[in-house]
Amino acid sequence: MPQLPDLADLLSIVEERSADDTDHLSRLTVAEGVLSDLEKVGDRLLGYLVELARAEGCSWADIGDHLGISRQAAQQRYGRRWSSLTIADLAKSGAFERYTGRAKETLERAEAHARRLGRPSIEAGHVLLGILDDPDTLAVRAIAAQDADPAAVREGLERRLPTGPGSPAALSVGADARRALTAALTETAELRHNYIGTEHMLLGLLHDRSGVAGKLLWEHGIALDPTRAAVRAALEAFLRAREA
Repeated sequence: MPQLPDLADLLSIVEERSADDTDHLSRLTVAEGVLSDLEKVGDRLLGYLVELARAEGCSWADIGDHLGISRQAAQQRYGRRWSSLTIADLAKSGAFERYTGRAKETLERAEAHARRLGRPSIEAGHVLLGILDDPDTLAVRAIAAQDADPAAVREGLERRLPTGPGSPAALSVGADARRALTAALTETAELRHNYIGTEHMLLGLLHDRSGVAGKLLWEHGIALDPTRAAVRAALEAFLRAREA
């Protein structure tokens, strides 16, 4: 069984990080940073296992029952840790197995946009930017089908998205982005599809009219039902063309 880092291992990390400073008080500050990093990894470990349990159909009530605590207490204990997962963590858990190649690339671009803007997490707006990066996706075609200009949507989104001082090494998927991705899964069931594409991600974003991304889309006349209709029409046209 792999051994956890012992005191000597941790001291080596501190010494490496403070190689130019031998002052013990300075090294104490460095050690605080190491401890913080370890806590973040621990949060991701617990969050990852919660993700696997949730994927198997376990509810927060089930998790609470297993621990001998209430559903609310389970959410309080693990909710923050569950929200600390990165795109890579979720991919490893199997959360994106049904995503198309383009949908996965969209998530990669969303992470790149979050880092470009110096944000602490990937937000719904970054997911929308990732969608708009590829004009050949069904999602962008569904936007254009509603007489909206994808370039104008992008320009407005860039103006509204906040910037930050810099992103952490492990960039988590923020709460609004997680809600959008969960809603995308709902839309897949609604449309009776066995995959998740950029079009489902766009529909997922439209579920939240209060967020920056959803609000902007609705302001540009991109609404939920017309987008569903545009997706259906585009898919039917594609199937007819393939059968011709």
